[in-house]
Amino acid sequence: MKRIIIAISILSVSLFVSCNKKMDLTPNDTISTASFWKSSNDALLALNACYGYLQTGYMYAYDDGKSDNTFAQYPWESTATNISGGNIDPSMDAGYGSRYQALRSLNYFLANIDKAPVTDQVKKRYTAEARAIRAFVYYELAATFGPVPLIKDQYTDPSETAVAPAPQADVIAFSIAELQAAVTDLPASYAGGTGNETGRITSGAAWAMLTRIQLHFGKYADAVASAQKVMGLGYQLFRVASVGTADMSDDFSGYVDFASDADKTKFYKGLSSYEQQFWAANETTNKEVILASQAITNSSYVWGNGLNTLMPPSALGGWSSITPTQSLVNAYWNRNGSAFVPQTPAARATNFNDGNSNAAFYAEFKNRDTRFYASILFPSATWNRYSPGYTFTWKSGVNNNNSKTGYNFRKLVDPAYNTTEWDGAQDFPIIRYAEILLAYAEAKNEVGGPDATIYAALDDIRDRAGMPAVDQSVYNSKESLRDLIRNERRIELAGEGQRYYDIRRWNIAGNVMNNITDLNNSLVQERVWDNKFVVMPYPQSAIDRNPQLKSAQSQKGY
Repeated sequence: MKRIIIAISILSVSLFVSCNKKMDLTPNDTISTASFWKSSNDALLALNACYGYLQTGYMYAYDDGKSDNTFAQYPWESTATNISGGNIDPSMDAGYGSRYQALRSLNYFLANIDKAPVTDQVKKRYTAEARAIRAFVYYELAATFGPVPLIKDQYTDPSETAVAPAPQADVIAFSIAELQAAVTDLPASYAGGTGNETGRITSGAAWAMLTRIQLHFGKYADAVASAQKVMGLGYQLFRVASVGTADMSDDFSGYVDFASDADKTKFYKGLSSYEQQFWAANETTNKEVILASQAITNSSYVWGNGLNTLMPPSALGGWSSITPTQSLVNAYWNRNGSAFVPQTPAARATNFNDGNSNAAFYAEFKNRDTRFYASILFPSATWNRYSPGYTFTWKSGVNNNNSKTGYNFRKLVDPAYNTTEWDGAQDFPIIRYAEILLAYAEAKNEVGGPDATIYAALDDIRDRAGMPAVDQSVYNSKESLRDLIRNERRIELAGEGQRYYDIRRWNIAGNVMNNITDLNNSLVQERVWDNKFVVMPYPQSAIDRNPQLKSAQSQKGY
């Protein structure tokens, strides 16, 4: 299914920029509205062009680099390096221009779909897909920039976009209303495929978008209701049925004290279930992914997933562009579900001794959350599935495409594409079922405190990873359970881009955006936080085109 979608998208892009042979009658660089919308295929091509907004979903991984989870070391790759360092001003564009480009395409589609010769049922569905994507774009704009111009109609003259920004609350209300209107015209799945077409907007995807938006803006009762809609649609956390020799090729017995063979099998099933949900080989059977950015290989950097290059170290052909921080490593639970207590940075540096490490250094990696081993490459970790015989090592001063923090990611990297630069075929999950369970738990707890359904949602996530259930005798109040849910969310969704918004909506960024150091306790990045960084500035180029943004920019403190 995804190859058909992407092929159509490529065709639609080609169509809109192709030459018209009747050079004397029509422009040769575009297709006019009058000469398009003549067939059902035209309508499908135009709709698929709207999905271009989701094309490079793997770039959401950089959003974690704007948080305390990761360090994005190359400022030319993204805005994450400058944002995390507090170097934020209108000379940068944190995604404003690209989102309005997407909105222009979406508004064009919605203004013209009635011209296409398609059935009313198809027209309703296509319209609902486009409205849902537009709602999601506006959510991300408002969440990132605060007040933004709310442009709902097609325009031809750019001066028509020079309007005053709408309040953030109004933009969010629009997004919610659009999704609520669209969901009734969206199918639960698409006929003719596997029933797992995660690249198209389904009713489940619309409810999931609503859940994310409502949770983000504290509409907890509504988020509970939306999450329950998703939870009733048949989505499941991905689990492997069994593990084989390849799944157990990394020997963790030096780090995990297995109580029995059954305990060992449980660990490897948890590790494989968590890690392999992100692999291309499991996409047709994975019922966890609700909305994905789809990818194919051999596409000359256009349609592939770049994380196989951005995440690994140079020894595995990677660039170490996005690497875990010590703060993220410290967040993973102990294997018994209790909170991990780290060494002091000074003690860790002494024990690490720039790679000449003692047993006390390696002790920090013993008996940790299964997701830690599935997500993080730490010194002495093996990865035989990716490269037989490989062991991760780190030493300061080896900076050519290597980590500055001392860790690399294993999560989100598909070993099937270990020799393919950039063009991995694994999809990137924009929204998956684990996020919905976490959103339900958080929102339900905020509404009324702990209850059995919250523990059930959290225990489902933990059990998938081979972890024990939540200790209800310890996490038995709204406050204590809130802390657990927040850390569980950080661990489960690490590297997927949610932490950027989470630390802002929880109002904890000022406490967690601290300097980044490496295993030698040497400074990697000085981080500066100002409360105005909750929202980003409009880029100066946008203000130049729309002077009505100036007042709102000043009110934001820029």
